[in-house]
Amino acid sequence: MKEITGHRHVGPSRVPRFTMAILALVGFAFVLHASYPGYLNPDSVTQLTNIYNGWWDDWHAPFISLIWSGLLGLFPGPVGFIVFDNLLIWSALAVVAMGVARVAGWWGLAILAVPVLPGAFNYLGHVHKDAMLVAWMLAAFACAFRGNDDAIGPRARLVLLVLANLLAVAAFLTRPNAIFGLIPLLLYTNHRLGRRRGLMLALALLVLMPLTQSVQNRLLGVVSQHPTDSIKTYHLLAMSYFEGRNLFPGEWTEEESRTVVDACYSPLQWDKAAPWGECSFIYQGLVRQGLWGSATMTRTWLGELVANPLSAWSAMAATFQLSMHDPNSRAMFYAPPKTDRVNWEIARPLRVTSWLTQGYVVSKYYDRFGRPWMFALVLGVGTALLLVQHLATTRLGAFALAVQASGAIYLLTWFPFNVSAEYRYFYWSSFAAWLGLALTLVATWVGRGEVRRQRRQLSSMSRLAVCAITAVMIALVFGSFRLPLEKRDIVLTPLDGGVIAVTHLRTASIPPWMWKKIEGQVDAPGWRQDGDTRIAKAGQGLVQPLKTRIENLHQTVRLRLATGPDGGRVRVDDGSLSRVIDTRAPETGEIVLDLPPRGRLADLPRHASWHTLARVLLWLLLLAVLLFYVSRERAGRIPLPFFAARTYPPAPLAPHSPAEQPKPG
Repeated sequence: MKEITGHRHVGPSRVPRFTMAILALVGFAFVLHASYPGYLNPDSVTQLTNIYNGWWDDWHAPFISLIWSGLLGLFPGPVGFIVFDNLLIWSALAVVAMGVARVAGWWGLAILAVPVLPGAFNYLGHVHKDAMLVAWMLAAFACAFRGNDDAIGPRARLVLLVLANLLAVAAFLTRPNAIFGLIPLLLYTNHRLGRRRGLMLALALLVLMPLTQSVQNRLLGVVSQHPTDSIKTYHLLAMSYFEGRNLFPGEWTEEESRTVVDACYSPLQWDKAAPWGECSFIYQGLVRQGLWGSATMTRTWLGELVANPLSAWSAMAATFQLSMHDPNSRAMFYAPPKTDRVNWEIARPLRVTSWLTQGYVVSKYYDRFGRPWMFALVLGVGTALLLVQHLATTRLGAFALAVQASGAIYLLTWFPFNVSAEYRYFYWSSFAAWLGLALTLVATWVGRGEVRRQRRQLSSMSRLAVCAITAVMIALVFGSFRLPLEKRDIVLTPLDGGVIAVTHLRTASIPPWMWKKIEGQVDAPGWRQDGDTRIAKAGQGLVQPLKTRIENLHQTVRLRLATGPDGGRVRVDDGSLSRVIDTRAPETGEIVLDLPPRGRLADLPRHASWHTLARVLLWLLLLAVLLFYVSRERAGRIPLPFFAARTYPPAPLAPHSPAEQPKPG
């Protein structure tokens, strides 16, 4: 024990690096065993097939194809992908944990627990570009953290910081929209160069990244598919619904324009308008007319965003809110599609590790707290703690702030650029949130003495930027938002003794693979349920009409009825609309009936009101001002939190003068 400023300090317990390395190796081995050979999804199956066929396009990141094709020489199929990702992830966390352990002792183990926290464990064994993005980002941050350590020599520092910058470029090539989340990483990596030179280097790298991508694509012979036009298509599709007219450039038939407005938009995803979607005529029409990837498409998109700001806000906010609170594809432990060249699947029956992993990820606790709204909350809390306690200029605090700022900015980029309420888009934010919080708590524990001695503070502009980013994130994530909906009561009444089988009754814009086949509150006395199909047949008991109340957008409801020799007649009532359908047919088949939109939204605005936007702006302003105010520098002693009282890191002390020498006893 040492006597420091009148208080006793207990130095951190030394944790052997060997212990950290072993624990990281255990985590790596567990993930690999639980997910071997790796979980594939349709996108990764397509990309692997393209690699086998020697086809390069920019719909799937060419840089990932390049890395993956190199790994195929060492590991078959998806195996190399998950080995590579987890090797980077666990090694990076081990490096950070060792650095934290030097000043915080056993608290460094908290860093190695990050991957098992809610939301971070989901895709460690999956072949996803978002998992590889996490690997690059963690590796870059780990190199920057170690490179900025005063304990290493200048040559090692140069190598590590150069490597951190290169890894940042790799992250961009993996997912270009991560470029904004790279800004805090680059500023932190190069801050030793000084404010001006570090900023100039960061800007230079950000400018060079798109040029690097262009050179890469040219060298690899990448075929441009203009994937960014999916964003423009999705926004135009949404605004077409809100404005009640087809806003796409080009020539369209009256039926196509009606379908664009009434049956294709969903805040869930853009896939209805994609080449593989049920409204694929939109993509095909744009390609046929030479509009996909054209300047005309861009001008139309920008023009409609400016001309219809409330519709544009509604389109972005609706998908963002779903992404935050109820994103789809959170687990994705399903069997992948098979092809002649791709035939991989997790072993059945499940290994014990696989069973534990899947059970943990789909558990109620994990799923509830492993969603993006939780990441935003953790990022906000961690940033606020750093600012209020003036820890952002300490070594651990500065690193934590850079990690959290990266996660927050990356999360926010999905507000304007999102085309689907996918969980995987926010995977890096989950790691940034939990890692940043762990670093913040450790910095709180050990960093107060450093703050007392240095009395350094973030500049007002830096503090304002951090407060603004945090406030925008919290306001957008937790600002209440809902598109106007209307209720429709649909009744199906059997008219004879034939079989009536209802296979689908739901909004036409809902993707076929999502949710129940029959939407709404269903009341069907006497109808038999076979999976998602409702079946009625006279003579098998009292059969009453099937009633369902659907609360949806002002859109078409699609009814699908099975047909066959034993079919019958059924009356379909939808408000004032009533029609009789005969399902008898010589052979089995299906009848599709589209019920056109009807309800109160026919003559009312379909986008969100100005009040929702004003409310978000008000919360943004209040949160930014409050955070900036409470994080201001105060005169006098900085109070310590209860769990860090009387605890300071060891530091060299000036020699005592003879008059200040402690007296014996």
